[in-house]
Amino acid sequence: MKRENTNLNIRFNPSPISENKEIKGEILKVAIFCPPLTHDARVLDAFSIFMNDHDLRTIAVVDTHNRPLGALLRYEFLERVILGKFGYGFSLNSKKSVRDVMRRDILIIDGSLTLEEAGAIVSTKDFDENLMDIIVCSNGVYRGILPIKQLLYFLSEKTLKLALEANPLTGLPGNWSIKKEVEERLDKGIPFEVVYIDINDFKPYNDKYGFAAGDRVIQRLGEILKNLQRDFPEIWIGHIGGDDFVMIAPPNRSEDLCQKIVEDFENLRGEFHDPDDLVKKHYESLDRLGQVKIFNLLSLSCAIIPSSNFFSFGELSSRASEVKIYAKSLAKSRGNSSIARDRRHNQII
Repeated sequence: MKRENTNLNIRFNPSPISENKEIKGEILKVAIFCPPLTHDARVLDAFSIFMNDHDLRTIAVVDTHNRPLGALLRYEFLERVILGKFGYGFSLNSKKSVRDVMRRDILIIDGSLTLEEAGAIVSTKDFDENLMDIIVCSNGVYRGILPIKQLLYFLSEKTLKLALEANPLTGLPGNWSIKKEVEERLDKGIPFEVVYIDINDFKPYNDKYGFAAGDRVIQRLGEILKNLQRDFPEIWIGHIGGDDFVMIAPPNRSEDLCQKIVEDFENLRGEFHDPDDLVKKHYESLDRLGQVKIFNLLSLSCAIIPSSNFFSFGELSSRASEVKIYAKSLAKSRGNSSIARDRRHNQII
């Protein structure tokens, strides 16, 4: 067994998550494959395996269809089965089948679960984490084991990474989380839509009103999105950076949700603009060439891309660029917020 972290005294999957793109499910990606024993294997066979691998803590016991029936836990097996109460365990049990001595009250978790989902299940169980490993299955078939300490380690690493990459202005998840959220949904084959939301003509707004005012606008948009998520828990919100946000929503819900976002944002124009600019319904600022130009009051562009239109995060990013350009052209021509949807057959309407 390969050990990559002696501080935890546990065995890690020799294949890093990033190298297992074809595996679906966070738990499967971090599980360790340890060959199981069939239920009719002898106790002597299990003893030999444990003696040949001093890091091995758990051997899964499966039926002829590779479905888990129980497990042999190293220290419990050696003390109770091999040593026995009076030291005669090996003589009494060596020819028995592992089915006769295995532990049946094992913790089985489906490999398609996320780390958080698995952690929630583990937190409801009452057992010794130093003795018990999780048995990982896929569609009821044994796929590997996962030490509870390893699960907790990955959970803490993920939590720390999320905290470090959260946007400081809004507290929303950043690019790493957005990519991960999209890829997980693609892996699971769940239909969804990705909405890219950004503020039109945000640079000239910053140039006129100042960066503090610009930061306040970004914070307010973040609050609108977080409030929306509280009302609709099925959506997911992320912050790419600057004035760019992402919403992941169930199919055919995005237009209505975008309308709500646009309405809430435009209702705050009185907070964003000076009274004179509100009356005029525009403001003056410098364009990218340094020339004075008239700009419309702050508005949003929303670009919707259904998951049926892309097969990877890279393809999504490429497709999103086209739809965002189209959405911004609509907003510019209308002088207001716009919502554009990416249709099949390379059409954007």
